[in-house]
Amino acid sequence: MGVEPLTAVPAAAHDPVSHNNDIAPAHGRFTLPHALVIITCIVTAAILAPREMTVTDVLVLIASSGGIGAGIVLVATTGSRRVGRLVRAYLTSGN
Repeated sequence: MGVEPLTAVPAAAHDPVSHNNDIAPAHGRFTLPHALVIITCIVTAAILAPREMTVTDVLVLIASSGGIGAGIVLVATTGSRRVGRLVRAYLTSGN
């Protein structure tokens, strides 16, 4: 009733795949070393924080240290020229 036999599968489905091209390049991907940089910034900020901080201050500290870590990862992955152009464009836009 309109069912094609298994042998009618297109030949492209059976083409061998090269295992050399299976791994995507690490450039542009967020990997474990990038996450470790951000985690290290957050843990360092938490260790250096004074004990008498309020909850609001702790949340601001964690957010800002995570932002610093993300900035470091951004500079490391995209290159400092691109980030420099982005910062200059932001500063000259009047914000």
